[in-house]
Amino acid sequence: MFKTRLISGIVLVIIALATIISGSWILFFTLLAVSLIGMRELYNVMKVSNEHITVLELVGYLGAVLYYIAIKFDFGNFGMMAVIVSMILILFVYVFGYPKYHAEQVMAAFFGVVYVAVMLSFIYLTRNLPDGKFLVC
Repeated sequence: MFKTRLISGIVLVIIALATIISGSWILFFTLLAVSLIGMRELYNVMKVSNEHITVLELVGYLGAVLYYIAIKFDFGNFGMMAVIVSMILILFVYVFGYPKYHAEQVMAAFFGVVYVAVMLSFIYLTRNLPDGKFLVC
């Protein structure tokens, strides 16, 4: 058990270093994929999704993708707007699908966007700073 975890940890560190050092589109899509996987895990734990993908879950993923698109093109002007749009879309699903979703599920859906996607995106944003390669590694 320990040997398996150690080997997988070493492999993941090598992959992380390779993507962080390469930067640009490779880091962008890697972090987007990790964000979506992390959101899926959070949604499973917080009971946002069941066996099938729900509309609330899809809107959370859409919010994360919108946020990543916004930071790729111009974070200063569109990053916060993408977070607000994702919140509006999540609340739209909650209001019009009222008996299906509970407030805890809606909170978890928005928390997934902010906690997982936004937080991981700061690796990409820091990497793109002047001398960001040295700050992240």
